[in-house]
Amino acid sequence: MKILSWSLMVLLAHLCAAKINAQNANPCDTPNKLPSSFFEVPVGPQGDWTLLFTTDKVQSNDPQVPVVVASAGAIQGPAARRGLRLGCGALLNQSKKPVVAVRLRWILVRAQDRLTIPQDGYTHDTVLVVGATPPIELSIAIDGLGRTDFSLINFIEVTKSLAKDGILSGDDLLILGVEEVQFADGSVWKASKL
Repeated sequence: MKILSWSLMVLLAHLCAAKINAQNANPCDTPNKLPSSFFEVPVGPQGDWTLLFTTDKVQSNDPQVPVVVASAGAIQGPAARRGLRLGCGALLNQSKKPVVAVRLRWILVRAQDRLTIPQDGYTHDTVLVVGATPPIELSIAIDGLGRTDFSLINFIEVTKSLAKDGILSGDDLLILGVEEVQFADGSVWKASKL
């Protein structure tokens, strides 16, 4: 009876662990099995605004940046809701060390400034708002790609300080990059301040 009880307890422990791991799993690891909630787009700000998004070319062109955003996707809501939800994206590890966590960075600029930024960098004249996510546990091998969900970057929160009485205007560009990288050896890389 003790052996049977012990076996049952071990089985239950494994089932609970599997359920916890399934709940914590990165949805972007299985893009063909994304839950329907992944495609829900929150209502965006009202007003006459447009938004483009791109990866951070300044970081991509800098060999000293160990991890760069290789790609990112987004889903737009219907015209009446005008929302945007960032989706799955890929990070490229250009360093010679395995990665265990990253913090994503976002920079909002005026769309008209997008051509000058790769040449002149980010300035107080071009950057409207900047922010970063909390650390995201993500294992990326040397010279490997890691997929993650970029929806931690919430467009409504990003633009909240720019909206006047809940109304947003202007043509903006959301630039997605990397703020911080934690390596398996315990070392940390941080992006330069803007």
